Amino acid sequence: MNLNKGKIINRCDKIILFSLYAIAYFLPISKAIIESLSIIAIVFFIFKKIIQRQGIPFTHLNFGIFAYLAVCFFSICFSSNLKISSITFFCKILQNLLFFFVVADTLNNERRIKTVVYILFISSLLLGIDGIYQYFTHKDFIRHRVDLGIPRIYASFYTPNDFGCYLITVIPFLIVTFFTKGLKKLFKVAISGLFILLFICLILSVSRGAWLGFVASILFLGFWLRSVMVVFLIVVFLLLALRSFFSPLIKDRLNNLFNFFDMDILTDGGSIERRIIWRTGWRMFLSSPLIGVGLGTFMFNYKKFLSEDYPYGPFYAHNCYLQIAAETGTIGLFAFLLILILFFFFGIKVLNKRNNSKAFSWYVLLGSLAAILAYCVHMFVDTNLYSLDLGMLFWLVLGLGSAILRNTGALDG
Repeated sequence: MNLNKGKIINRCDKIILFSLYAIAYFLPISKAIIESLSIIAIVFFIFKKIIQRQGIPFTHLNFGIFAYLAVCFFSICFSSNLKISSITFFCKILQNLLFFFVVADTLNNERRIKTVVYILFISSLLLGIDGIYQYFTHKDFIRHRVDLGIPRIYASFYTPNDFGCYLITVIPFLIVTFFTKGLKKLFKVAISGLFILLFICLILSVSRGAWLGFVASILFLGFWLRSVMVVFLIVVFLLLALRSFFSPLIKDRLNNLFNFFDMDILTDGGSIERRIIWRTGWRMFLSSPLIGVGLGTFMFNYKKFLSEDYPYGPFYAHNCYLQIAAETGTIGLFAFLLILILFFFFGIKVLNKRNNSKAFSWYVLLGSLAAILAYCVHMFVDTNLYSLDLGMLFWLVLGLGSAILRNTGALDG
């Protein structure tokens, strides 16, 4: 009986692990596939835990996760649309948080962690090639996306900003892997080549939010890997020297890179839209600053708070923090930020343990923190957390970092 039970648990584990590997590969390729695989992983995860008679696994983020989950559930009771909030809670929030626990519990050794990271590299290589192909042909060979008619690349994603968010989440793992001890020179050359490819794609995406996120991740990595900062400064000087060869759009975006939130100088179409959307979102937040207007109801309430004569919409807030605050209030925003605070607190605590600094997992944890930081910076100006693929990428990376924290026993030190 125990032998059969062990076989069932083992098979469940293999199905879950295969699902995670496939999700890592198909994240930028097919929303339908990753949605189906995430549900499969969650179902078999729950089934496995029932057989093992175990509850939700411990992670260092559990307090923040449960607080955020409680606030989101509480928000349903005071929502302006009970149906929308209920669907959002059970089909999005609960699913994402369960997926986080699946990742944190399943990636329980270095081999699995390494495999997930390398699969991300293989998938990003395909995306990078697709991006360059699109730059010259104005076509995407993966999803055959419609040409947006703009001098920016977006590969298999809907928008260049989404592509940029994906790139800045993967690039930190390339950087830290390059510095991992014991790698063969040929593999380091391949890592360097992939980094150059993705960096070029990042520039050609012309996404200011992604650029700022990338800069933030590099500055963070520079605290532990000083040579990263040196290389970054050299690259900055090279870009400045070659500035005259850039397209007018890239020049304009670079000139206004750090003026992203200055409403008086934002004149392009996307920035004007954000100005209107952010003002509308702010009015929505002020209408119920403590508990919000209801989980998932931002677009439902959008027209009620729109004062400008604006023919488009409704939209997401294009600022994930503003949307969380508008929908779930200050309490909801604090609960979400608490998840991030706990992740960085315990993550940095482990990074500062020098005796772990030569382990592969140490570098991946550093990459996870840098990737989440880049992602969080990008969330100030876009909707990435609310898209299926990029939202799943966020919880995948957060779960990956949390898995390492579990494996290292950070609280025991």
